[in-house]
Amino acid sequence: MKALVTGANKGIGFEIARSLGKRGYDILVGARDEARGQAAVEKLAAEGISATFIKIDLNNLDSLHAAAKMVNSLDILVNNAGIPDSVKPGRAALDLVKRTFDYTTEDLRTTMETNFLGTHELIKSLLSSLTDNAKIVNITVPISPTDFWHPLAYITSKAALNVMTLTYAYEFEKMGSHRQIFGIMPGAVATDLNGMEAGAHGGFVKSPEAAGQISTDIILSDKNQNGQIIQYDGKIVTDYEIQLRG
Repeated sequence: MKALVTGANKGIGFEIARSLGKRGYDILVGARDEARGQAAVEKLAAEGISATFIKIDLNNLDSLHAAAKMVNSLDILVNNAGIPDSVKPGRAALDLVKRTFDYTTEDLRTTMETNFLGTHELIKSLLSSLTDNAKIVNITVPISPTDFWHPLAYITSKAALNVMTLTYAYEFEKMGSHRQIFGIMPGAVATDLNGMEAGAHGGFVKSPEAAGQISTDIILSDKNQNGQIIQYDGKIVTDYEIQLRG
């Protein structure tokens, strides 16, 4: 059994790769930076996990096509790689105090091209390599703005990703396919993107290890989760427009 995890050189992606590896999967460590990707492979190998680096750059479609040619068979694809905003010197990658009106069109374009278009191209490129019971997992976030949570570029790109998840799931079901695609919202996780520490906010912020374990449990569930957006606590968001149907 083989799993490809993008953005697997650190954070949640690395922990999902580690957790899947401990459960017997051969891991393809997808990363944009080869040195960091190879370092992650070495860490996994030191734990007895079969791991191989594969270059995944969501902003370079040629790299995605080249990566797809290297994959003959795939049981799990975890789309974890992404960015919260375009890079701004002196500002956190995920700037939770940035006002909505301060986002530029370039911020939105850069984030959308990476998180949505890049992920879409990777999935399309790998469709022919997916096994009959393969699972595609999109790591996502809540998209409703709150006082604390309203990073426009990030949630807009993830909203598009969620729609893609739902529509791909519809096509799988329509075809009678046994393949599944679903989203996982791991919740607040301490990463270098947000600068938060595990245990912060009364324990609300998880460690990457905990988030990786929770995500892996959901990924390997025996349930048919096609078309679902699943929160870390098991809550399922399946329809963003249920109020329109009463």
